[in-house]
Amino acid sequence: MKKLICTLLIVTSCLAALSAQESGKISMKAKGANPADLRLSELAVSVSVTGNIATTTFDMIFVNNTNRILEGEFEFPLGAGQTVSGYALDINGKLRNGVVVEKEKGREVFDSIVRRKIDPGLVEMTGANNFRTRVYPIPAKGSRRVVISYEQEVSLKNGVRTYVLQPLTNEKLDVFKLDVNVFKQTENWESPADNAFSVIGFDSWNSGYDAHFEKKDFHFDRAVSISLPDVPNTNSVYTETVGNDTYFYYYKPVSVKPEKKTLPKNITIFYDVSSSAEKRDTERELNLLEKYARDAKSLKITVVVFSNEVHAQKTFNVAEFPKLRAFLKEFKPDGGTNLHNLSLVNNSAKVDEIILFSDGISNWKNKEDYEISSPVPVITVNSAASADHAFLQMIARKTGGTYADLSSITDEEALNLLETQSLRLIKLEYDKTRITEVYPAEGALVSDTFSLSGILKKKDGVVIASLGYGNEIKQTIKIEVSAVNGIDAENIRRIWAQKKISELSVFYDKNKSEITDLAKRFGIVTKDTSLIVLDSVSDYVRYGITPPEELKDEYARLTRNSAKSGNQNGISDYVYKEFEAFKKWWNTEKGEFKKQKKNRKGQPVPTAMMETETGAVFYDVADAAAESAISVERRADVMLNSAASPTSKTLTPQRVSENPPKAAITLQAWEPDVDYLTVLKRTATKDMYGKYLELKEQYRYSPAFYMDTADYFMSEDLNKEAVRILSNLAELELENSDVLRALGNKLTEYGMFDEAVTVFKKLTEIRSEIPQFYRDLAMAYNYAGEKQKAVDTLYHIVTNKWDGRFHGIEQIALNDMNAIIDRNPKMINTRQIDSRLMQNFPVDMRVVLTWNTDDCDIDLWVTDPSGEKCYYGNNLTDQGGKLSRDFTQGYGPEEFCIREAPEGKYKIEVNYYGTSSQKLLQPVIVQAEVYTDFGKPSQKRQVLTLQLDTVKGSYTVGSIDFSY
Repeated sequence: MKKLICTLLIVTSCLAALSAQESGKISMKAKGANPADLRLSELAVSVSVTGNIATTTFDMIFVNNTNRILEGEFEFPLGAGQTVSGYALDINGKLRNGVVVEKEKGREVFDSIVRRKIDPGLVEMTGANNFRTRVYPIPAKGSRRVVISYEQEVSLKNGVRTYVLQPLTNEKLDVFKLDVNVFKQTENWESPADNAFSVIGFDSWNSGYDAHFEKKDFHFDRAVSISLPDVPNTNSVYTETVGNDTYFYYYKPVSVKPEKKTLPKNITIFYDVSSSAEKRDTERELNLLEKYARDAKSLKITVVVFSNEVHAQKTFNVAEFPKLRAFLKEFKPDGGTNLHNLSLVNNSAKVDEIILFSDGISNWKNKEDYEISSPVPVITVNSAASADHAFLQMIARKTGGTYADLSSITDEEALNLLETQSLRLIKLEYDKTRITEVYPAEGALVSDTFSLSGILKKKDGVVIASLGYGNEIKQTIKIEVSAVNGIDAENIRRIWAQKKISELSVFYDKNKSEITDLAKRFGIVTKDTSLIVLDSVSDYVRYGITPPEELKDEYARLTRNSAKSGNQNGISDYVYKEFEAFKKWWNTEKGEFKKQKKNRKGQPVPTAMMETETGAVFYDVADAAAESAISVERRADVMLNSAASPTSKTLTPQRVSENPPKAAITLQAWEPDVDYLTVLKRTATKDMYGKYLELKEQYRYSPAFYMDTADYFMSEDLNKEAVRILSNLAELELENSDVLRALGNKLTEYGMFDEAVTVFKKLTEIRSEIPQFYRDLAMAYNYAGEKQKAVDTLYHIVTNKWDGRFHGIEQIALNDMNAIIDRNPKMINTRQIDSRLMQNFPVDMRVVLTWNTDDCDIDLWVTDPSGEKCYYGNNLTDQGGKLSRDFTQGYGPEEFCIREAPEGKYKIEVNYYGTSSQKLLQPVIVQAEVYTDFGKPSQKRQVLTLQLDTVKGSYTVGSIDFSY
């Protein structure tokens, strides 16, 4: 067998410039466990190259060193153009492939199954090009096997096709294996041996080449670069026929010589100094900028420094670059990222060019809320392994600029990108009756290699692609496509789908539905799709998820005779029953409560009926036993009617105004006993922010640190600094709902309602199965003045079916909704609302308790002036105080109401009853909303946020003193 040589370079000269940057290593954690408790033990990497597409598969063994079961979370960033395309998990010792589901459904199913202590696995995109896999369980003193695959186009480095494998971990691996296969390669090639750390042989095999490398006790801590056989001179068109369609993929090195551009005389730099800037190689960025500035010679540079907001702006000339460098180094990375600051482009003084230095991950405001436009080119520069490459490419493409990704190119290559014109696909020509849906579209940026993909409808066809600068064509490529003579290959249709998704992602929100459909058809993980593995066929049937191929026959057998589920839309009967029960409570005279409780003594009265997963009813039996089931007919076009039904008792205006009580709310300030606040209190005001930055080095991963510190800065009237500190929560962990909810609640407490809306909107997008997040969003809308959106969002809670553990939230949402309608009758259209659920229930006192974590039980206690405590074991007091259903599995809310509050002091407490989470690490963030005159024109609201870190511990929120 003929032996051909390929170099395996652990560190090559072309990668030396990249060694200083942080590579995309996998982050392993099991919340509640120490970092050393979970480790990557074995890693087998398989690389298959077809044409110019490389498929990389990580086969990983994770070991649990503890004596308890863990739920593992593994996060890893991928580079530009890399897409997760496969996932498998060992189930009973055998690998099972994942299937694509909508992201929200994947999370809902995963969490539901984990609560049942069964084996699921999930891989999802958590923002930008970052991915996370969640695996449960990882057995005590045991291991779990996880397999993940991703695809990418291979890039050219110095004219050589080079595949780069970034290290996954700094830890020593028990076993490391690397297999490389290059398929359908017919041209002989020998790799240069210079700069090689080691050389391994490629054997001629299967019309291609293959190689194997294996080592024990291996430190995989540096990048591996593999130089691949060169591209044949002939046109290479790879095809895959599915039914009547032939998907094709073409690639070719570009022969157009780069053309120097006219360098600018006046530029604006937008420099991102958010917390994530710590992960960028800012020294490389500044070196690149300095070289570019000196080549441009007489250059004026305006620098805009921003994170959650713009912090400074200053202008320099090229001779003052040392001052510019020193100026930027004054700003330590801190705060969230607000790319809305790019809107300043339209308001800047006339410049020739704009350069954005950022990872492109905007988390303080939604970057898709605005349209990027600029009369001059915008160059985007990133040096972080984890970045929103698609967004940075989109900015460059739409403005005529270019994207320099320093995480994948050398400094010399980056400078060349900045100083040459951007090569583009100017024109595509083909017979649309023979060929359809060719991507990328005209206007796309072209690098050293040009590739495209499309669908052939006939046996053959021709595509003519014209490349050039501006409108000047420099190279024309004729591509002959044949269903008969093309090079047969697998996964070409998925390559086509990835290129189409990349094109559609330029306007992601507009094309979200189409992107999701494509991802589900072709097995691709996107912002809104995930790959999931379930334990048994019955689980796939139960949740309506089509299983992998090996389980489809059994799946079909189980579903063939199963009854179709009923209508899941509309309002459940129990919602009407709970509404009637609440109305009955509200209409009950105060003296009657004690009599009712006395009559019940000695009788075993069940407190609730829990809804099972098949849809049974939950409601308070004691409140609703006398209520007959009401009809659930729907009415259309119902106008606002805040009065009750003709037979119900209502609160008259005279009753509202007669001897109204005076209520004084006193909230007990949250004063955490932590060392960092002690240090800040001993620091002069002018030095506090600097001292905070020092403390951040020690507490950077603690949400409580940012919240406590922000509160303290607010108390010292350092509001801008407080908000910047708080905004770090948006950067702390991508798509962590616990952290985001705590952030949104704190923003609401600060009166930053527009910012809170942004956070809660994101929560409803990433965790749409949680009704509490819709209530959060609705209340933020309400306080932001968007009353109609508030009502519509609250009604969404009422009209949708939720997991049984959330039953009871519908009535709380109705109380909020009806109070908003009653106070703003002329601002709200209520035609879509069932009139039987429209009645305001004003009360003297209302307390609503929420918390930020799942699988956690926090209790609300209210003690009235007589000393009677209202809590989950006594949810109706002699004075008529009523507590809503006990939420034992996370988030809340729990609601206390008393319609007519007797004179005296009411004590409000919260109690951390317990948690069933195997992940919980941080303190639980609790928010108490305290209302007086709720639902009345005189309504007042105060909010307190506090942290509970001791199970069975209680905390006094405050008190309300009623006097008449």
